[in-house]
Amino acid sequence: MMAPALALIIAGILSASQFAASVQSQSPRQAVGQLVSGGDWPRVLAAIRSGAADWIALAPQLAAGADAAQGAELTRALAAALPRAPAEVLAVVDVRRSSVLGVQAVCAAPAAGGAAAVNDVREALDLLPDVAAVGRAKALCLKELALAAAR
Repeated sequence: MMAPALALIIAGILSASQFAASVQSQSPRQAVGQLVSGGDWPRVLAAIRSGAADWIALAPQLAAGADAAQGAELTRALAAALPRAPAEVLAVVDVRRSSVLGVQAVCAAPAAGGAAAVNDVREALDLLPDVAAVGRAKALCLKELALAAAR
């Protein structure tokens, strides 16, 4: 019988749950390395951009295993997911301003897409209730979005 980690390497990481298991059995860096070497990294980023809650929830583990370039891609994917899955994205952003998951990095990025992108994000965030779980992140995100749009 093949070891689970070896099976993941051979088959490639096909799901968020398989990635999570790989992180637990190895390390975030090794698990992200398997995504990249298996050709799954672009698919994961596309899933995040489309608002896939399972992959968005794993953003902290993805960030922990990513190099600088991959981290920047992850930030952009999370920013693109804001209009589709704002609560999920706000649940994983870091209000302490980390380089990959920081609220300023994720929430300022849509401004590069122009006024329409900013409006899409603002509308999605405005629909979220100000509950404790996302209230502070929502307020900070709206502030960063406004600052970036004003530049």
